[in-house]
Amino acid sequence: MSSSRRSKFEIWAEVLEFCLRAKRTQTWLLRKTRLKTSAIKETLEFLLSRNLIEQLNDGDMKEYQTTKRGEKVLKRFYTLINDYFDLNQDRK
Repeated sequence: MSSSRRSKFEIWAEVLEFCLRAKRTQTWLLRKTRLKTSAIKETLEFLLSRNLIEQLNDGDMKEYQTTKRGEKVLKRFYTLINDYFDLNQDRK
């Protein structure tokens, strides 16, 4: 059973992952995540408010980068997914 809809957790993880590798603009994230402008703004505001990403200003351009705290949360998220929802493990 697969759905094309992503949960907020999946979207947050995706943005944290994108911003971990390199600084990203809102426009770049908008294109890659295929979210509406209001949804990416809401996502960025949420992640900023939790100190999971930081906003870097380079002149008129705003870029976002995952913080150390955000990286730690992302690793824990993947660990939980792998530990409890690994489809390759035998069901117990």
